[in-house]
Amino acid sequence: MAAGRSGWLTLIIGLVVLVVAGLMAFTVFKPAQGGEKGVTLVIVTRLYPEEQKALKKAFLNSSIAKKYGISDIEFLKEDFAKWPQLAESGRVDGFLIGEKYIYQELCRKGHLAEMRFKPLLDIIKGLDKDYYGSGPGSNPCWVVIGQAVYGFIVNRKFFQDNGLPEPENWRSLGAPAYLRPLLRGEETVSFPRPAKSGTARTVVHGLLQKYGWDTGWRLLTIIGIEASIVDSSEKARDDAAMGAVGVAPAYIGYGIEAERAGRGAVFRVPKGEGILYMSLAAVASKAPHPEEMQAFIYWLLSDEGQRTLAELFYYIPVRKVEGIEWVERIYGQIKGNIFPYDRDFAEEVDRAVTTYFEAAIADPDVNGLLHSIGRKVAEKLERGELNATEAARLLYSLGAPLTIRDPVTGAEKEFTVEYAKSINGMLSDDRVRAEFYNAVKEAALERYKSVLDSLGG
Repeated sequence: MAAGRSGWLTLIIGLVVLVVAGLMAFTVFKPAQGGEKGVTLVIVTRLYPEEQKALKKAFLNSSIAKKYGISDIEFLKEDFAKWPQLAESGRVDGFLIGEKYIYQELCRKGHLAEMRFKPLLDIIKGLDKDYYGSGPGSNPCWVVIGQAVYGFIVNRKFFQDNGLPEPENWRSLGAPAYLRPLLRGEETVSFPRPAKSGTARTVVHGLLQKYGWDTGWRLLTIIGIEASIVDSSEKARDDAAMGAVGVAPAYIGYGIEAERAGRGAVFRVPKGEGILYMSLAAVASKAPHPEEMQAFIYWLLSDEGQRTLAELFYYIPVRKVEGIEWVERIYGQIKGNIFPYDRDFAEEVDRAVTTYFEAAIADPDVNGLLHSIGRKVAEKLERGELNATEAARLLYSLGAPLTIRDPVTGAEKEFTVEYAKSINGMLSDDRVRAEFYNAVKEAALERYKSVLDSLGG
């Protein structure tokens, strides 16, 4: 009898264990039950409030949100410096948007959790290897959910009206022919101040990297001659959209908006000069809802999510999405036209580059002189007093990096890469920055006045 009771007891215990195990397996990732409140995801993001609201609404209306019991999303916009602490706080579930290198660093230091949700892993395995990365483990710890590109808006009507060829890229604008609109009191380009526009800042750094420091500054100076300097990317977009100018730098979202104005504007990836920006997502290492966060990322990469990102933010999908005209077109333009933009290097010289551009090209006094030179060269071209080669040589000479009086040591310094790196950190001091700006402006005015005098201006 004792043996029989023992056998029954063992059987009952075994059944209980199986039932409990089954319940645990079911509840790890169970759909929401009627009457349950559901999960609120807390996600750190770089999205703007209106973008947060639109994405939240789209996701919460999805079948995936309902299936996995996600009833709300709380977005937090915090500086990148706080992300490691937030990842370990147990208060946030994940991260959305931000530079790739930031996610790589978070992953390397163990601040991101591995992704293990099978439907998500199945999608990730079908992506290009550049679109996801792993840490110490074998599973991904971050994944790219969309991408954007920096290019330019070209107003085709402007170039037709001025009898000029449409530029293939920024380098095309180095040709003296693009000075011709100055004779009519117009500019070919609308270019935002890089101190006030992330797009302009990215394009400036991009041209310096693509063509080298010396040639890059020469090209930027010629563009400055042809440009109306404005205070925002929105103003530049509108100028090109309406045909007031022929070209403006633009992030793809503004580019597509300019096209929709219907005044002859098209967004293009400049030949060989496209700068790609990737948007990522990841799970925090101490996420309170890691499975649900993975379900959210799964939705972002689903057909519905990819289409939503394209329609809301003009993100170029990382998975093929059919039926969106501009997506198909930009896919074709990206191929072969993206160069390896170095964001780390840009950061090393950013203050120096931005301040130098503001003083040597964008300053109203300086830019006025550049326009005067441009008009004089255009007049001489029209009268046959200069040929295109001579004019191009003169324009090219204008933008060689200046030699200035260093505001810290008082020594004469050429604005080389090495000097830019050395002074970059010091320019966080407003006094040093003001003195540097004035030194650059003084040297620029001296050079440009000399050139204008030589042209008889």
